[in-house]
Amino acid sequence: MLPLLILLLATPLAAEINPRFWSSYFGDHRLTKHWGVHFDGQYRHDLTQDWGQLLLRPGLNYYIRPNLFLTQGYLYVRTESKNTVTPEHRSWQQIQYTPKVLNLNMSHRLRLEQRWISIPTGHRYQNRIRYFYRTEVPATGKYFVGLQNEIFLGFGPNKGASVYDQNRAYISVGRRFGPIGRLETGYMYQNTLLRNGITREHNHILVVSFLSAFTRVK
Repeated sequence: MLPLLILLLATPLAAEINPRFWSSYFGDHRLTKHWGVHFDGQYRHDLTQDWGQLLLRPGLNYYIRPNLFLTQGYLYVRTESKNTVTPEHRSWQQIQYTPKVLNLNMSHRLRLEQRWISIPTGHRYQNRIRYFYRTEVPATGKYFVGLQNEIFLGFGPNKGASVYDQNRAYISVGRRFGPIGRLETGYMYQNTLLRNGITREHNHILVVSFLSAFTRVK
């Protein structure tokens, strides 16, 4: 996997470079021993182009253990670009494991997505798999540094010219607010290969996120 990714990233391609701003909320809330809810909402805006994107992603969590759970969810995406609106609907499933190792909060997440993307003739169906890894390093007091990466791969019919879809590398600084959650801001580098297999986007993104994970179960 790693040599393939390095080869893909090294391939000389036409490039688009975009500065963007993302604001996000993420929440996973355990309500009973085994059941909980997920919701995240995001708004993404290009700082130099007429482009914006709204994402609303509810889900239902099943907890195998407090730090290991499954989720089934739905996602609605609304993308506006040059006075054109493109909706997308997704069904998604994931497994997430959140161990604590040497006082580091870690998170591993594997997600499958089934995408219905609007096109002029109807919709295009695509499958995608995503692997996400995150570590939080404690700093002074209630502050921490977040390090994460997520890779996206397409498969099946209509995946486009390449299996590789995109990669997101992210570093942030955050503050915990007790049981309420945590607020963080950081920089994300998003490398995206468009469907033509030729043009690559290099997006430099300022991200502000609020993350909440309260539980009613001890």
